[in-house]
Amino acid sequence: MPEVRQAPETPEQLLEELFEIFPECRPSYRPFHDDALTFHSVLLSFNPLVTTALSTCSKSQLLAFANLVNAALKGGGALENAFNTCFLEHLGQLGALKTLQPHLSKLAREKTRA
Repeated sequence: MPEVRQAPETPEQLLEELFEIFPECRPSYRPFHDDALTFHSVLLSFNPLVTTALSTCSKSQLLAFANLVNAALKGGGALENAFNTCFLEHLGQLGALKTLQPHLSKLAREKTRA
């Protein structure tokens, strides 16, 4: 597995990281609400796009996204909490568990639910 990189420090950085990995999602992205971005709102808004993005993405996109998730979990704090509660706990419901789980760190795999 490629080395885990540094996690985004702000919700705006997270959103830009997601668009760098999945540029095809930018036109379809709709903010969860009109308030200031939070890590949670970014992930909640991005979740509807995950199933399609992960089922059609390249191996390098898949690995980049897995690395982002792994970095978020390793970094702790609000970003870790957002990935746990808004993404990893729902990975099975999003239809992305089988695709992403093999590329996640042990810590991230422990947070997933089928």
